[in-house]
Amino acid sequence: MRATTFLRIIRWPNLLLVLVIQGIGYHFLLDHRVSSLSLSDFLQLSLVTTILAASGYVINDYYDGRMDRINKPDRWIAGNIWSLEQVLWIYRVLIGVGAIAAVVLAVRIAFLQYLILYPLAAGGLWLYSYTLKCKPVIGNLWVALFAAGVIWIVVLPDYLNGHPEAIRSAVWHYGFFAFFATWYREIVKDLEDLSGDAAAGCQTFAVLYGMYPAKIMAVVICVVQIVGLLVWESTLESNHLQLIFTILEGAMVASAALVWWAKDVQYFSKASMIVKGVMLAGTLLLFVL
Repeated sequence: MRATTFLRIIRWPNLLLVLVIQGIGYHFLLDHRVSSLSLSDFLQLSLVTTILAASGYVINDYYDGRMDRINKPDRWIAGNIWSLEQVLWIYRVLIGVGAIAAVVLAVRIAFLQYLILYPLAAGGLWLYSYTLKCKPVIGNLWVALFAAGVIWIVVLPDYLNGHPEAIRSAVWHYGFFAFFATWYREIVKDLEDLSGDAAAGCQTFAVLYGMYPAKIMAVVICVVQIVGLLVWESTLESNHLQLIFTILEGAMVASAALVWWAKDVQYFSKASMIVKGVMLAGTLLLFVL
């Protein structure tokens, strides 16, 4: 039971996706003949990223106890299955283990400047859970930036060490794709959780300005995402890949339609699932680009 609860609170499917995205990025989007990041260095970097993401999910549950009691009573952990003290202890252990791994990595690649990213990311995830999550726009933007950072952090050593030729352009297209898809999905989730957030006093954009303005923002960001997909598609020569991108763009249009004409939370849930599917498909496309 404890192991199952631990896997739930760290969102193991999401962590697995982080590992997959970074693995694909390292294997397919870097030229290892000139890259400064060895396989062992990458594995440790991916471990640090995964631990950071896990700690972010744990501290988010710690601060979300009241909202989770309303929004997801069947999956409520912090303050229910586990005490808040237990959840905080798990968070501290994860942060400590991640910090040790980050120091070892920075020493191994002789790039101590890289080390500052760990406290910045850990502090940012804590700040998001503590206060930014309930702030309009900025909270959503932070999550989107972290999503893009999952792939960009893999190429950062080469970029900063003066080896940009080791980085394929698809890295930047995918990073922006992940950023806008995540930003869009976060707003859809805010619409889905509107009642629980309002009851808990969480001032998201949807709570502060209402459902209609939040729908407009979601659709606008979705349009930007579609434009980004079209730009990425224009760089491809394969007709098969272009067809796949057209399908992804159509799926985004369908999700925007669900958001715009939503009559209850089920519409937002379906839109969110579509976006998750698009993000997964976009990630898998890195195998063949």
